Amino acid sequence: MKRYSALRKAELIAAKKAHNAADNHNWLDDPVPDISAPVLTPTKYVAPSQEEVKTGVLSTIKSYADWLISYLPEQIKKPINKAVEALKAKVAGLFRRKYNDKYEYKCKDKYELYESESAIKGFTKRYTVDGRPGVDVVSFLSAVRPLVVNLLERNRRIKVSLVLTCTMERVDMKTGEITTINAPFVSRTEINLEATGVSELYNNAMDKMKESMAGFQKRGSNWRFVAVQRLDINTVEYKPLKGSSYIPLPKYLADKKAINNLKNEDNQCFKWCVARALNHAEKNSERVTKELRKQAQ
Repeated sequence: MKRYSALRKAELIAAKKAHNAADNHNWLDDPVPDISAPVLTPTKYVAPSQEEVKTGVLSTIKSYADWLISYLPEQIKKPINKAVEALKAKVAGLFRRKYNDKYEYKCKDKYELYESESAIKGFTKRYTVDGRPGVDVVSFLSAVRPLVVNLLERNRRIKVSLVLTCTMERVDMKTGEITTINAPFVSRTEINLEATGVSELYNNAMDKMKESMAGFQKRGSNWRFVAVQRLDINTVEYKPLKGSSYIPLPKYLADKKAINNLKNEDNQCFKWCVARALNHAEKNSERVTKELRKQAQ
C-alpha cells in the first residue's frame, strides 16, 4: 500500500479492504520449510561449587581493587632540607661494619619494648625501647618500627606521642672541654583510633623527631650525635566528653545525702541538673517530673 499516511480513517479502512480483496494468497497453504537446525533439549542445571564461587568472587574483588588503586595519586613527599639528607647519609655511614663480605647495620640485633611507667590506675602509660651504642637514629627507628606499630595496633582510642632521647656532645674550641647532654626529640601528639593508619602515624612521628634533631644541631654550636639512649612511647586513654544518661552515685557519695542525682533516661543530664538547682523540690527531687520539664523550658 502506497501513500497510506495521507489517508483519513475511513479512506484507510476502504483501501485496506481493497488491498486484502486483491491479495487472495493464503499463507497457511504454503508447505512447511525443512529446517535443518537441531531441536534444543533442556538439561538439568548444575550449580557451581563453593570453591569456584569463592575463587570467582575473590578474583572480581581483586580486579576491582586494582582498578581503584590505579587511580590513586602518588603520595606527595614532604620537602626535607638538603642539609638534613646530608646529615642522615653521614650518620648512616659512620656505623656500618663488614660482615660476611657485606655491609650490615648493627641495628639488626633484637630490641625489647617494655612498660616502664604507669599512673592513674593505668590511664596513662609509658613504654620504652632502650638504645644500643653504635647505632644511628635512622637504623634504630627502622629496627624498632615493628614493635611500636604492633603496640599501637593493639591499643586503640589513645593519645600517643613518641620521645627519642639521644646523647649529644660538643667540644669547646677554646678550652677543649667536652659537654654531653641527653636531648629529647618529641613528636606531635596523635590520636590513635580504630580507623587510624598506624604505619602513617609512625612515619609522621619519625619525620618530626628527625626534623627536631636537625633543628637542634643547627641552633646549637658544634653539637654532634653520639648514641640513641631510648625511645619512649607515651600513651593516654582518649575518652572525649559526651552526653550520658543516669549513672548511680558511688556509695560513699550517696550516703552523704547531699547530692541530687537526677534519674533521667535521655542524654540531657546537664539540663535537668541546672533546672533542679534553680527549682528545689521537697520530695522526690531526683525525679524528672512534668513540672521540672516545664521549668527547664
